[in-house]
Parts: sequence; structure tokens; C-alpha cells
Amino acid sequence: MDAIRNFAIIAHIDHGKSTLADRLLELTHVVQAGKHKEQLLDQNPISRERGITIKLAPVRMLYVLNNEQYILNLIDTPGHVDFSYEVERTLACVEGAILLVDATQGIQAQTIAHTYKALEQNLTIIPAINKIDMPHAQVTETKHELGKFLGFRPEKICEISAKTGQGVAELLSNVVQTVPAPSHTLQIEGLRALIFDSYFDVYRGVIAFVRVFDGSLKKGDTVKLFATSMKFEVDEVGTFHPDLHSQDSLRAGEIGYVVTKLKDIHQVHVGDTILGAKNANASPVKGYRRVTPMVFSSMFPTDPDDFPDLKNSLEKLALNDSALQFEAISSKALGSGFRVGFLGLLHADVVRQRLEQEYHMSIILTSPTVEYRIAYSTKAVLHEEPITKVTIVTPAEYTGVVMKLCEESRGIFTHMDNETHVILEYDIPLAELISHFFDSLKSVTSGYASLQWEFKEYRPVDVQKLEILLNNEPVEEFSEFIVADRSYKYGRERVDKLKELIPRQQFEVKIQARYRGKIVASARVTPLRKDVTAKLYGGDRTRKDKLLSKQKKGKKLMKNIGSVEVPKDVFFKLFAR
Repeated sequence: MDAIRNFAIIAHIDHGKSTLADRLLELTHVVQAGKHKEQLLDQNPISRERGITIKLAPVRMLYVLNNEQYILNLIDTPGHVDFSYEVERTLACVEGAILLVDATQGIQAQTIAHTYKALEQNLTIIPAINKIDMPHAQVTETKHELGKFLGFRPEKICEISAKTGQGVAELLSNVVQTVPAPSHTLQIEGLRALIFDSYFDVYRGVIAFVRVFDGSLKKGDTVKLFATSMKFEVDEVGTFHPDLHSQDSLRAGEIGYVVTKLKDIHQVHVGDTILGAKNANASPVKGYRRVTPMVFSSMFPTDPDDFPDLKNSLEKLALNDSALQFEAISSKALGSGFRVGFLGLLHADVVRQRLEQEYHMSIILTSPTVEYRIAYSTKAVLHEEPITKVTIVTPAEYTGVVMKLCEESRGIFTHMDNETHVILEYDIPLAELISHFFDSLKSVTSGYASLQWEFKEYRPVDVQKLEILLNNEPVEEFSEFIVADRSYKYGRERVDKLKELIPRQQFEVKIQARYRGKIVASARVTPLRKDVTAKLYGGDRTRKDKLLSKQKKGKKLMKNIGSVEVPKDVFFKLFAR
């Protein structure tokens, strides 16, 4: 194990992680410069389309330094806050991390968050300033920020350009010399391997990505999954080059894959530990925690017959996305569907896009909401809402407008650091973050501020359901829980939007928003009107009035005994992103 180095690249979004990974692959001759796609480890089509990493990606490299050959296992990680759980899974498998900071942007919110997560795992951190070749690079200022906010000494900070390759060789040598070799976590006989990712193959079943902590794995071994007690025979093991490359065995300290041949995707969980036959009762590997989704939406297939396919697609996605959770629900308007939990808005949008592009599903995804807890007291039923600890990094000139936005979002100020960039910390309800906060923050800071959040606690809140009624009938799909002082604003917006979308019908459609039994907003869709008097020629006014009165009674009867037709494209347009 002395020749093995396991490390990750962590950074804020768009600071150059995947480009640096390309240079490392070229430097270690995994690929030839100019002969591969840029950002090679970002093989997911959505990653390439959006220009961001949404999935961790491992790769094995061989590197010679001072006439000694080393095995380098690199895991590239996402940078967006919604995928920070991918970073946590990675950090549980490595001994070191390159912390990459963009010289043109300086420290960002995720820079701080990732550093703290790495320190919690006792990892060796190698800070590196990227994009030093850019005209607007502020290398000295960025070094100062890294020293002030994160405690790094200036002489320990590497300077590189991932685009041109400048300084990358020195950085890689630094990794080999600084990051410690893996060691046994327990002096036990037998196997312990952590599953940090997985996916489903139609022919080979579940393929698990693992870090071996103790013992070894080889084809034909009978092993056991700790969480489910499921036993299976290993069909194949290997490493990432970056494609799957089979080999005889995986030994302690190595990162690779295991072909399980298991066809039931529910039997393999990311974060579970694989144990050997000799130590089947051993404790699992520590350092990994299960992630709880915080944002929820309802998801329905546009064609009810596609419900089984949607279920199957979600199950496959959940196999390598441990934060994705779902349960079946039923709707009068939309039929059978699922209530799906996500980590944030980007996570929800990526899941939607993956379902549409990879699994060819056509779906309706309702507006995101948060989950409220009910607390019972002797006098009343109380609600509690999720509160987040929000860290915002912003240029100093935007401090005032950012603080105002936080206060308008029911935020409570907790801390501030002031230097070239200002770091603000607030406690803000999650419901406020997912409704408008992200877009507003970009707007008031011209895109220069960055944000990181994590769940903190539940707190009491004055909240009730805002009901949307169509001709006095509540429509559950349009209703949501709203705090009292937002009820009129949200009610007005939802009613006005539905007035635009609901088509005119043979009778009047009354749209209302009701909060605590009181109508806070209303609108009406006027009925289609047939000219029943067109056949009349001459005569007095009473004949025309009789026909109009008869038509009015007929429309009133339709309204009372019928229901409002809401085409599915109304739901599509209402919840479109």
C-alpha cells in the first residue's frame, strides 16, 4: 500500500476541476494530449450540456517519481451545492484532496464548505490557485484570502493553469510526496470495502464502485452486504482507466469496481460496506452518512400507461443517486405518480432532465416544496419548518443589498467576515431559498455572489395550506403550505397564472385562493358564448331575452353538476422550468 495515493479534486463550480483532471490524465499517459475529448471524466451528456460536473468520476493512473512507480487513484467531484453529498462520498474514500481556487474569482462559498468537510475527515489538503494565465488573475489577493479564511501559508499554495498545463507537474509531485499512503483502519482479518457509487447494467447487474479498506476482493469470493445481509459471489473486479478494466484482485487501499450480478437494485445501497466471509459480523466502514432530501415535488407521467416505466427509471436513477427518494402517490387530476425528494432545485432539474433524455420519459413535475413537521402541544397543533445555515461570499460593494435580501427572506443574521470578499452567515428558512432566493441573489449581485447552504434545524412557524379552488372545489396539485405573511402574494400569483392557462369552457370557471378559510385572491374565466339569438329576425325584445335566460340556466346547471376540465398541458405550463 505504500505506493498508493488516493486523492480528490474539490472546488467551487466552474473553477477548473475537470480541466485539471484532463492534464493529470495526460501527464500520467492515461490519454494522449490532443487525442481525447475535453473534460474526459465528465462523460454524462447532461454534464457536458450544462458545463458542470454532476457525478463523481474515479480514474486510476500510474506515475513515476524519483524512479519509483506510484498508483494514483483520483476522484473528480461536482462543485454545485446540490451535489455536495457526492463530495462527502468521495472524501470518505481518499486520504488527500487538491483544493482548487479560481484566481479570477477567489474564494467562493463551496471552497469554504468543501475545505471544512475535508478537515472533518482529517484529509491532507493541497491548495492550488488555478487560471494564473488569465489576464484578470489575482494570484496575490487569492493567496491572501486562502491564508485569512482557511489558514493556508502562502508558500504552501501551488500556482497552476489547468488549461495550459503550467505548474501541473509540480502539483502532481506535491500530491505524491504530501498525501499519505492508505493504512488499515482496523487490524482485522478479512474484507471491508465501502460502496461509494454504483450503477445498473442490464447484463451484469449492479456494478458497485468501492474503496477497499481491509483485506482483498477477487472473482469467485463470497461476500456479504452489511445493511441488507445479502450474500453474493463476486463476478468480476477491476479498476478505472477511466473505462472499466478487469484485474485479478483489489487489495487494501485500492479503489475499483465490483460486478455483483445482482438484478435487484434495492439490495445494494451507496454507503454500505462489503464484508468477507471470515469477518461477516465486523462493523461497517465509518466516515459516510446517509443524505436526507430536503426539497420535494410530485412527479407524474403525462401518459398514465407509462407509470411502470417511470417507476423503473426512478429505481435505476436512485441506484447511483443516494439522495433521490420517492414514494407512490395518487392524484384525481393526474393519476398515479410519485412524491420525489431532492437535495435542491438543480438536483431536481437534473433528475427531470435525466429521466427525459436517458429514459425517454415525458413527465409533469410540480412546484418544489419543503416538508413541514407537526409538533403537538396541549393547546394546538404547531408546525415546524426546516431552517438552513446559509453562507454567502460576495464582493464588499454588494454587502448592503445582500443583507437586505436575506432579511426580506426571513433570514436571521449570525456572522460576518470582512475583507476583499465579505462572508455572510444567515439562518434562512429553506422554503425561502427554493422559492426565489437563488435568482434574486444573482440579480442583486450581478452574478458575483456565491452561496452554500446546509440543513440546521427545525423551528416553529406560522404556516397553513394555501388552497386553490376551481368552482369551489379544492385542487390538491395546485395547493401548498405558505407562511401567513406570504399568503396574499402567492395566492395572487397562482390565481393570475391559472387564469392565463385554463381554457374557456361552456360555463364560467371561478378561480380562488383560500387561506385559513378566507379568500385572498380570485379571478374568473369567462364562458364561451353561443349566439342563440342569431336565428331571430325582427319581433319584440322579449323573445331574445327568453332565449338568453334559457341559455343562462343551462350554463348554471352545467357549472353545478359538472367539473372544470383542466387539460394536462396546463399542469405542464404551470410547473415548467
